Amino acid sequence: MSELVDYESSDSEINSKQLNDISQQESNLSLVDYLSDYHLSDEEEKKNEIDKNWEENTSSETVLKRKEIYVLDKESTIASKKRGSILKELPRKDLPPLPSDFLQLYPGKKDYTKHIDDPSLHQGRIRTSPHVEGNWATHVYLEVVLTEEMDLIIKKIKKLTQEVVNEDGVKIFSCIEKHNVNDDVDELDDNDYFEETKLHISLSRPLLLKYHHIENFWTKIKKGFLNRKRFSLSFANIAGFSNDDDTRSFMALEVGKGSSELKSMVNIVNKVAKDFQQKPFYENPRFHASILWALGGSSIDSSLCDAIKETEFFELISQHIFFINCM
Repeated sequence: MSELVDYESSDSEINSKQLNDISQQESNLSLVDYLSDYHLSDEEEKKNEIDKNWEENTSSETVLKRKEIYVLDKESTIASKKRGSILKELPRKDLPPLPSDFLQLYPGKKDYTKHIDDPSLHQGRIRTSPHVEGNWATHVYLEVVLTEEMDLIIKKIKKLTQEVVNEDGVKIFSCIEKHNVNDDVDELDDNDYFEETKLHISLSRPLLLKYHHIENFWTKIKKGFLNRKRFSLSFANIAGFSNDDDTRSFMALEVGKGSSELKSMVNIVNKVAKDFQQKPFYENPRFHASILWALGGSSIDSSLCDAIKETEFFELISQHIFFINCM
């Protein structure tokens, strides 16, 4: 029984001792393993040191960059404020207007430059109707083609009329533009080249149409005159006229023969004008072809016209018959 007890105690002691040893070994092993992991090689230490230095440098560079950005932002803000204050003090200049030649290339486009009339560019003439953006001045008239002899007679009438009004300081202009460029009055010469000239007989007031209405207007006018026959006319008088606002006066050849045909043509024009909300022609029109004009509503008056009518020039004009083939 005692042996058994000794055996058991001995076994127990051995087991306890072994367990303590194993535990101690495991503790030592774990300690060794931990220490072996903790102690790094020289290369790894160098690497860690480089990484640490890089992180410190990067951190310091980031701080510096942030400071630089802040300083730059502050300086740019101050600079922009200075520029703003300087710009406010500078006078603003409008862009120069586009050349008129360029604007004429795009008639359907809006002209953003302000239109200013300059009478000095048009012998002192003043626009009867004010310029309105988008309106196109339109005029229906009949053309009378002059012979070379008639053209010369009108030149002589212009010269004589200018001599009569010189004391009054009135400047006479021809309604035939080329006469204003060359005032020389010569006898007819068969060797000279004659440039065809025309007089105009109005069949409407000045009309103001929108650009997109022009084609339709012209189509209706042509349709109205489609079946018109050829007719003849002659001038029976020299009379004075003035425009509606009395800024210009005219010497004109007043139509005698052919007035009834012109009246029927005006009726057609009036009907088309009404379709476009335009004013009709004068109720009792005196059809005429202007040959001379001057500034001022009374510069060319009835007494001046009567003086010219007494000359041989008017007799030659009244004897001539003009044939009208088309408008």
